Amino acid sequence: MFSGEYLSSKKHHPLDFLQRIEDEWGSYMPETIKERIYLLKTEFKFMDIFLSIQSFTDEPNMLKNVTQKVHALFQDSAFDVSKIYQNLNRLTSLLQNKIRVTKMEIRANYSFFSGISLKLPSLEKSGVDNSKFVMKFINGVVQNLHELAEIDDLCSREIQEVLKELKLLKSLVGFLSNRWCAEPQSVRTFFGHVLVVAGFAAMVVWLCMPSYDNNRDQDLVPGEMNFLLSYLVRMRIKPVNPCIHKIYVDVLQALKWKMQSNLSMNIQNVYVAEIEAGFVETLMHNLEEIRSISTLSRIEFLNHQMATLVEMLKFLRASLIHLPTLGLEFHLKDIDTVIIDVGLLVYSLYDSKEQEEVNQRLFIDLPKSIQHIKEVIFLVSRKAFQSNLPRVHGLGCVDFLLNNLKEFQDRYKDSHYSFVKSQLQVIQKELEGLQPFLKDVAEECYNKHERLQHCAALLNGKAYEVEYIVDAFIRKGVPEWCLVRWLFDIIKEVILIKEEVTKIQEKELFKFAFVLHDTLDTTPAHISSESTNTPRMTGEEIVGFEDVMEKLREQLIRGTKQLDVISVVGMPGLGKTTVANKLYSDELVVSRFDIRAKCCVSQAYSRRSVLLSILRDAIGESPTLTKLSTDVLADQLRKTLLWKRYLILVDDIWEASVWDDLRCCFHDSNNASRIILTTQHADVAENAKSVSDPLHLRILNDDESWKLLKQKVFGEESCSVLLSNVGQEIANKCRGLPLSIVLVAGMLTKMEKSEQCWKQVAMNLCTNVLSNSKAIIEQSYQNLPYHLKPCFLYFGVFLEDKEINISILTWLWISEGFIKSRDDKSLEDIAEGYLENLIGRNLVMVAKWGSGGKIKTCRIHDLLLYFCKERAKEKNLLLWMKRDQNVNTSSSIYSHKQLVQRRMSINSQVVDLVKWSSLVGTVRCREDRNKGSFSIVQFSHIYFRFLKVLNLEFIVIDSFPTELVYLRYFAARTSQKSITSSIVNLRNLETLIVKPMGGKLILPLTLLKMVKLRHLQIYSKAHFSTLNAAEELLENSKFDNLITLSSPTFCCVRDAELMLRTPNLRKLRCSFVGWGYPSHVMSSLTRLETLSIKMDSCGSSPSNFPPNLKKLTLSNFTMYWLQSSIAMLPNLQVLKLVAVFFSKAEWEVTSDKFHQLKVLKVVDCPCFKKWNVSDDAFPRLEHLVLRRCRYLEAIPSRFGDITSLISIEVKSCKESLVKSAMVIRESQVEEMQNYDFKVFIHK
Repeated sequence: MFSGEYLSSKKHHPLDFLQRIEDEWGSYMPETIKERIYLLKTEFKFMDIFLSIQSFTDEPNMLKNVTQKVHALFQDSAFDVSKIYQNLNRLTSLLQNKIRVTKMEIRANYSFFSGISLKLPSLEKSGVDNSKFVMKFINGVVQNLHELAEIDDLCSREIQEVLKELKLLKSLVGFLSNRWCAEPQSVRTFFGHVLVVAGFAAMVVWLCMPSYDNNRDQDLVPGEMNFLLSYLVRMRIKPVNPCIHKIYVDVLQALKWKMQSNLSMNIQNVYVAEIEAGFVETLMHNLEEIRSISTLSRIEFLNHQMATLVEMLKFLRASLIHLPTLGLEFHLKDIDTVIIDVGLLVYSLYDSKEQEEVNQRLFIDLPKSIQHIKEVIFLVSRKAFQSNLPRVHGLGCVDFLLNNLKEFQDRYKDSHYSFVKSQLQVIQKELEGLQPFLKDVAEECYNKHERLQHCAALLNGKAYEVEYIVDAFIRKGVPEWCLVRWLFDIIKEVILIKEEVTKIQEKELFKFAFVLHDTLDTTPAHISSESTNTPRMTGEEIVGFEDVMEKLREQLIRGTKQLDVISVVGMPGLGKTTVANKLYSDELVVSRFDIRAKCCVSQAYSRRSVLLSILRDAIGESPTLTKLSTDVLADQLRKTLLWKRYLILVDDIWEASVWDDLRCCFHDSNNASRIILTTQHADVAENAKSVSDPLHLRILNDDESWKLLKQKVFGEESCSVLLSNVGQEIANKCRGLPLSIVLVAGMLTKMEKSEQCWKQVAMNLCTNVLSNSKAIIEQSYQNLPYHLKPCFLYFGVFLEDKEINISILTWLWISEGFIKSRDDKSLEDIAEGYLENLIGRNLVMVAKWGSGGKIKTCRIHDLLLYFCKERAKEKNLLLWMKRDQNVNTSSSIYSHKQLVQRRMSINSQVVDLVKWSSLVGTVRCREDRNKGSFSIVQFSHIYFRFLKVLNLEFIVIDSFPTELVYLRYFAARTSQKSITSSIVNLRNLETLIVKPMGGKLILPLTLLKMVKLRHLQIYSKAHFSTLNAAEELLENSKFDNLITLSSPTFCCVRDAELMLRTPNLRKLRCSFVGWGYPSHVMSSLTRLETLSIKMDSCGSSPSNFPPNLKKLTLSNFTMYWLQSSIAMLPNLQVLKLVAVFFSKAEWEVTSDKFHQLKVLKVVDCPCFKKWNVSDDAFPRLEHLVLRRCRYLEAIPSRFGDITSLISIEVKSCKESLVKSAMVIRESQVEEMQNYDFKVFIHK
């Protein structure tokens, strides 16, 4: 729209009124009136263009009268339209008639119909920037013609053709815009030419367009319009006419001269990559056109070179689309040079007798020009790829590449690949020779040698490039000449890196001996935290706040009968969540309430997620919950809590409106129910207040700060006097903020414990609390070893305040290539060591311990999470998107600096994912509110061919991504009843996690061919399809890599014998239906450590279990047959018995049984009444859990004498059993002096 600039005296525009009418009538507007208003809007848009043309024409008397009438028509129409509500049909008809009459008068006087004038307009008098004005003008024309072309009965082939040519011309305008401080004559001539042809096209189409009234055919002249449009395209837009050809060549020559003169380029457009790519597309169109229309005999002799040029231009365009703005800044001059040279070359190839001599020279130089263009395109394309790579790498990506290269050599025997294979063999050999160096980097041998760490980063970058080259050769997605050159360059660069590494190692051999002693962490990352100096914590420790804890505990278990909201307020990092969680799990607090539940709100508040979280704690996990609406969930929560004494922990509320939204769920039954609320904002706490005043959590005093620091660094060890003074100084500088203290402690733990090192830390700490906290996080990150940095930043993919499953986290790290392999350790064990290292540095917190003593879940503080997100984005490692972020390709989030991130974590609707680049390596989506299935077809290899991790754990899919051949990790929910057999195409898949929404899932036999699979986890019953028909397949299959298998259902011995092919299985969850226990199969699983078995009915008599079990869960077994099999397992530490049948309702445990057992859980056993335990049984037991054993009379007194016992947990059992637990507590505390012993009674 242009009249706003030239009709500034008009306060209102008819288009505004028409749009308002449409908005107000909405769906009630009749279709005939809707169509008429649409056409009226089109008419006014073209009149805008007409007035714009007249405003800058050099013919002052031309159409002067009719122009004044159009101005008047605008003014009158605005007045008429404002009254249109009175008689919509009549007034729109009158308006159409006025426009028709005005158009007839314009046609009668418009000079274009008596001859096409090329007299250039004078832009200077408009007072606007020429390039911006011209771009705006041609954009408006293209948009109006495009809208017109969508009306079938108004469109013609000629309109489509002129629209296409104007779009191509617009690309040239974009390429030339914003580059001139002072425009030379050739540029002004070009811009004037664009205005003339665009304006001419608009006027021809508009003036010949029907008025759509009762006399619609009287002014329709399609033959005249089509003739004029064809003439315009052929003689005034295409560079066939020598005059037009000269305009295009002159303006490109002017731009080339400016670049050669090193004059500054005035380019500030954030869409510069699209602009460059758009003009390349124009040149491709012109080049194809030349090959089809040129009459020059020499053209046919140059077809090969021109075909090569077309191929190069396509590749250049694709590279420009993926090139970030940062890459353009460094290479824009080279890119522009090659585009201008190509443009001059292409335009010179049009027939031109006047320039025959010049053309002859260009034809002779064409091969040389093409070679030069090749060189620049290769450099630009490689830079485009490198600019998209992460600047923080995992050390495992070279391992993945070497495996893939071996597969490539075996898979592709074709002679076409012989040259490529020979070059890849050279790279493979060089990288294998550098594996010991990368292993040393992973073991932190070079923590203080930045150059060697940089060499490791370079090698990982080369691994990404080689992976891309191999894929491009297979898919033929990149010209072969480019890939060959690329391979040659990488070979040279890898050899240079190897030489540099060797030179440094030889030169500084003796220096390294000292560096190794002085490194920040001489303990290899894969060694567990027990062997480091970091004390093992059983949970988040509280140091200080004893007065606060006592006050809050009193408010929870005593005080008013009313429902009371106890708010804890404080700044980030002060320990609000730690204090609240400690109270929530307190022994006295637990036994006080019938129902306990907790949730975390965070900034990204979702009412549905909060309600689900509370309900799952209150009534247990139920698949029906997710199917309920949010309002029904709220009502069910209210009913669940009604008349119960409940304790609800609502963590991290940011706004008062959130509490107002949840308040109705918590009924006050006057039974002393409590709600603990944590927030940073005092107004939120005041709004939620019921009885108790909010508690503003204080900072730690100096003594508490030093005590916390000392405990985190030394554990139970003592601190030397020399370190004590400087340690107190460090603690005081943390200004009482627990988060700052534990982060500093994490650094000190990994440093040499010398006064000099600690003084350096003290000097680097400032006094401002928040600034100090950010600086400490930065310093903690910088002190991380090379291989831990991507692992730490990867926490940025997760949501705030969420507990992260350790198994899932480590599997993701492995799939991302963050873990460097070792011969003597599994990747999973190494990854757990990495995590323990981060926990030892206090960058990650343990959220839950598993029953076997391993970490089950972890979490990360919000401040650290924000740091991870921002730094990961900065390092091109990860882009995190919020649910409410506007996902639009024209928005800033899709700027080229971000478009090709290697990893994306999207908390949004996944339908937008196809907008992202093909170079993405990871997609993680979470959408709790998803109500339907998502078609995985949108993850076509066209968009995500390099995807290695696809984590759709909360998304329901209706098909599987079988084209993503590089995929290593895939997790999703599915509405399907089976997994497709073509899943075998994912030959690199290592982790497959599927949650079927229907409860059962059929697994294809082709899974038996997926030899790289390490973890197969189905969250329901899974059946293999007709294993009896797979004899030959079973004979040839061996799952040497499979570590985790969950949860197959076996219906016969033949089915279960599949596990004979899994010699390295470590974790198994399965069920057996309709037959006995397969003892011969189970006893063969010598490496199995965790086993969970469910029988369809009691009565089975197992005789053998895997010999090295550490954790065993048994459901629906008979204890009479079990005891002799499991009691003497040498490594069994955790035993869980669910719905086990006890013969005569009695369990007799004789002496010297379960001598390694640490955790015993007995759940849902109604046939369990009496329990006898000898004095020597359970000698190392630490935790006893009894849930819903409703008829068990008492816990044997023997448990009062077990010195290792730490806790007893009882839920929904007889009162006599509860009393026996309290007797045992008294015995443990008073007689055994076990003052840390706890008894948890859940009602």
